[in-house]
Amino acid sequence: MLFDIQPKDEVYLRLRENDVRLSHFIKFIDENRIAVEQTEPVMDNSTLMSLIFFTYCPDKHKKQRLGFQARIESITPDNLIFIRQLTKPFICDLRLWPRIHFDVQRKVNAFYQDQEIKVVDVSGGGTHLVLQADDCESPAVGSLVEIKFIFEKGETTADGKILRSWTELGGLRHVEVKFLGEPEIRNFIYK
Repeated sequence: MLFDIQPKDEVYLRLRENDVRLSHFIKFIDENRIAVEQTEPVMDNSTLMSLIFFTYCPDKHKKQRLGFQARIESITPDNLIFIRQLTKPFICDLRLWPRIHFDVQRKVNAFYQDQEIKVVDVSGGGTHLVLQADDCESPAVGSLVEIKFIFEKGETTADGKILRSWTELGGLRHVEVKFLGEPEIRNFIYK
């Protein structure tokens, strides 16, 4: 059973990798069944018995997300969706593109303005970089950048936009970049 979830709280139903739909919690029907509002776009009878992933944030500040596998049991004429919980809730991530942490998994070299930079992690949607004191200046939030990545099996570039940047007490500068378009880097990190 779920904890710390109230009527009208936002929940997300992930049908497929690129099909995540917002809904709102209505009530518990019993120990393993939940009623939620119809989604937009609406779910129809073709989704009945579909295996989905149900996620929610019990913390109103959205610092942690919980989720579980579930099945769509029925959809009523008055726009309620009845879902059966199949697993216990666990801490999860609703990201479309999972992060790859290079400090433990793979070797990668990255360059910005012909200067090598350190990659903390990368996903198909963006990257987290660390700039040392002698590296180039941190680009301003909102600016567009091009980053060159060199992997063992080839190289690629990715255009991105700076989402945020911050500096640690020790002086390390962190930069978060969101990739634009359909970057080729997805073929290097997921295949």
